[in-house]
Amino acid sequence: MTTISTPTELITAVPFLLNAAPEECLVFIALSEGAVALAVQAELPHAPELDGAEPYLAPLRESDIDQLLVLAYLPSDFSREKGDQIWEQLQRICEKIAPVKDFLIIHQGQWRSFLCKNQECCDPAGEPLPDIASSEFAAEHVFQGLVMPPLTPAPTEPRDLLALLDRARAEFERCEPSNRSKRGVIALLRLISHFTIKRELENQSLVADALIALTDIQVRDFGIGSHGDENLELHRELWRALLDSAPVGYRGPTATLLALVRYEGGDIEGAKRALERALTDDPHYSLAHLLQKTFAAGWPPEAFTTMRHQLHPKLEAELLG
Repeated sequence: MTTISTPTELITAVPFLLNAAPEECLVFIALSEGAVALAVQAELPHAPELDGAEPYLAPLRESDIDQLLVLAYLPSDFSREKGDQIWEQLQRICEKIAPVKDFLIIHQGQWRSFLCKNQECCDPAGEPLPDIASSEFAAEHVFQGLVMPPLTPAPTEPRDLLALLDRARAEFERCEPSNRSKRGVIALLRLISHFTIKRELENQSLVADALIALTDIQVRDFGIGSHGDENLELHRELWRALLDSAPVGYRGPTATLLALVRYEGGDIEGAKRALERALTDDPHYSLAHLLQKTFAAGWPPEAFTTMRHQLHPKLEAELLG
């Protein structure tokens, strides 16, 4: 079962738990021993009169739960004064079922806790919603083969990619050496999650983190097998888009990954062109030289599929546990 520790983790988890993007609704998350046991979606009440017999509460009463999390996703014209009257009554009703651990209000791109009145930790005006598509939660679920519905893109400010690469490199180097590859794999999975959902790479921070991560050989090797058998075309698009985004000096690993998925998909000439781009960027990139010899020897594409099947599970277990 999923464990949720923070409000942003809760907001990120909801689309996966519902298998839908929530909009103008209530969401109840039932917890048992700290883990998610049940998720229920219901219509928003538009009047403060609640009698406690609402049908959406029945599954919660019937479940063996010890805490509740409540979220209200509001339309833009929803009155805060009217809403707070409803939420006070709804909280009292929910407390009769199980203690309410938190109650989040999501309104006009912001979230706030209805329960927390401490302005030092909970701004009454609200906090910006997290970028769900780029979150670690989303990355882990995409890695497991789960994809959430498309979401409204979170607003992002354009930022210089070279500056972001410098920041990402500094953060990567500050990380304990024993944890760098795992950190890099998480960065790569976040990028894959983002691209799986949106089919573009608008988030330059994710691009920078992934490009730096791919300079780690273990992360690059993880990327070789990250597509599985069902997402070859998706990853061909991803590596091409990432290669097109990469500045000089960062293209070798991505061009090599593109070469491999092209070759495995039967595009031999396209694979060779990708290797040429890798070696133009870094004439000493050893994997690109090795693959040039392998392609020239006429290895069948199926051989790379077999190799991926054998090596990727071992690398996954080593890096992610």
